[in-house]
Amino acid sequence: MRKQIVQKLSRYFNSLKAREIRDLSRALNQEIQRLNIHYLNDSGNRRDIKLVLRPWFIKPKELAFFHRLIYAFKAANHKLFALYLADARIREIMPLRRQEWKWFQLINKHRLQRHQVVFGRWDTNVSFDERENITDIKFLETNTVGIGGIHYIPVVSEAIKKLLKTGFEKTIHPYSLRFQADPRQLLAEEIKLHARRIGRRGLNVAFLENRDYAGGTVEIPELSKYFLKLGINALAADPRQLHLKGKEIYCRDTRIDIMYRDSELQELIDIERKGHNMEVLKRAFINNQVISSIEGELDHKSGFEIFSSPEFSRLFTAQERALFKKYIPWTRLLKERKTTDTQSRIVDLVPYVIKHKDALTIKPNRAYGGKGVVIGHTVDKKKWQEYIVKALSARDEYVAQSFVNIREETFPWLTPDGRITFDKFYSVSGFVVNHHSTAVLGRFSKEMVVNVARKGGIIPTLVLEA
Repeated sequence: MRKQIVQKLSRYFNSLKAREIRDLSRALNQEIQRLNIHYLNDSGNRRDIKLVLRPWFIKPKELAFFHRLIYAFKAANHKLFALYLADARIREIMPLRRQEWKWFQLINKHRLQRHQVVFGRWDTNVSFDERENITDIKFLETNTVGIGGIHYIPVVSEAIKKLLKTGFEKTIHPYSLRFQADPRQLLAEEIKLHARRIGRRGLNVAFLENRDYAGGTVEIPELSKYFLKLGINALAADPRQLHLKGKEIYCRDTRIDIMYRDSELQELIDIERKGHNMEVLKRAFINNQVISSIEGELDHKSGFEIFSSPEFSRLFTAQERALFKKYIPWTRLLKERKTTDTQSRIVDLVPYVIKHKDALTIKPNRAYGGKGVVIGHTVDKKKWQEYIVKALSARDEYVAQSFVNIREETFPWLTPDGRITFDKFYSVSGFVVNHHSTAVLGRFSKEMVVNVARKGGIIPTLVLEA
């Protein structure tokens, strides 16, 4: 089914005449501007995010499967929160910096904070290409603070579906295309539910971002606008704009019930270090009014060591262990020590990583945006060893991980000179879930490290129904 529709769409794009391609290009550009499909560079100048013309066609049963899978993995991640406070071995594998640990302890001073809400994205190597069955699924990493894609996922699909509706969609009868779940709506549902759980009677939402930086996504102001359309009082602000009136937290003249944060804890600490008062935001964390909660800080890539090492297997159920074995790549915090290899044999880690270059990847433990990732088989032995030395000198800042294969697939796209060409790109997926739905972010790049921040692009995603 999927293969035939992909081939039919390819034939459709190949059949377009020059005038039709110009019209298509003009219409796509209008949608990009209308829907604000942009990324900001470090100077704050915007660029259009690259889009491919062919969406991923996802079957309803695939969405159901990935919802179960991601939600099970999310539950295992949540278990780490309680284990982290109780088990020093886990804190050693997933270290927090000294000031981060102070915030962590402050928020959980008297007991483990209940109703932790993490709104995250779980990234995988899955590509919904023309294959009828998706196999060889592996997780790449988790992102649980200020995730990218909440705005982009729905608007990119909206733009491409509008282009396909006129000339193509009617040709695939009896199949039809519909939008997947909207992650903005998933977030709204999580916020409403959490507000009720913590006893908030109102629903005023502040979307917080550090405005010291000009670059990045346009998502925070766009989320604020979307929530206003839903009838939820929302505003975009810098965390320094929060203040107390009595026991309540305000932003400007609005009492705030829930705060959605785009900043990791280290960013907030850096703001505090510059002399700005973060006591109000600390109070918000203590009140459990922040999404993602403090639990969101535990998205270290080294968390996969907890899931992939026999040392910690007894902490999880048999069902969880089976999940990890099938879907989690072998991962180790990179430092001089003994550990188990991919075959559960005791090895010296650093010599093992040096020797098995072609089977491994080295990644910064907590960086994002694809920064600092080195894939062993793409570099020579000398560069690999130099990078290991660099990683070891930055204590607990890097992981070694089994190489996860990233698929290439062929997409049609519009070139800058106004042609439609078919080109091969690496593609990966990220899944955003709440208790009942899943949304998929597809990304593509000429590089094997796929990220929009590295000038990659976004793959539209539509649901294919009979």
